[in-house]
Amino acid sequence: MRVAVTVDDREPSVVTAAVRSHPDVTTVDVDRLAAGDVAIGAVGIERKTPRDYVTGVASRSGTDLHEQIERLAAAYDHAYLLLEGDFADLESLRTAVSPEAIRGSMASITARHGVPVVPCTDRTALVDYAVRLGRKHVEDPSSRRLPVGSVPNRREPTTKRMYGCIDGVGPELAARLYEAYPTVADLLEASPAELTALEGIGETRARRIYEAFRTDDAP
Repeated sequence: MRVAVTVDDREPSVVTAAVRSHPDVTTVDVDRLAAGDVAIGAVGIERKTPRDYVTGVASRSGTDLHEQIERLAAAYDHAYLLLEGDFADLESLRTAVSPEAIRGSMASITARHGVPVVPCTDRTALVDYAVRLGRKHVEDPSSRRLPVGSVPNRREPTTKRMYGCIDGVGPELAARLYEAYPTVADLLEASPAELTALEGIGETRARRIYEAFRTDDAP
């Protein structure tokens, strides 16, 4: 399936060019968006370089990053913040913001605003992921259905639903995880040993849960 994309007219021309060159994009409009940098139907995407992201986290004047995210979430049915870098890029910047604060802000945006923050390595990967997100939200569901109850109901808290999407975690275990760790930030502070204290979590599953919101570059 192919999709039409709108790119904010304040985005660099290289971003627009990358979107145009994607094989799954039909047309690209360049226009002023009220929120976000890229729009694909009801999907809104905010693009940040590592430095832009960290600057927004540390901002004490002007537009705060959380204000941008709130506008994004209000403007679109599905909102995402995609980073043109990875954890190592974020943490290698010489700023007053600690790596722990950076990861905490990412967890906060994901858990409290319901806007996933996804490191995408580079611009090419970011554009490809953005287009795939747009496709997944507008195309017909796969004929292969998930087992009933594999993911908690959409009326459940976002964090609880995120736990239910971790490989090997069903709705009952997601509920126990949510009760013990009501935010992703809380879960990030838990060690694999602490996770095994919960009923139904052995060493293998604890490691899988521990790694679900981390990358190999994260300390």
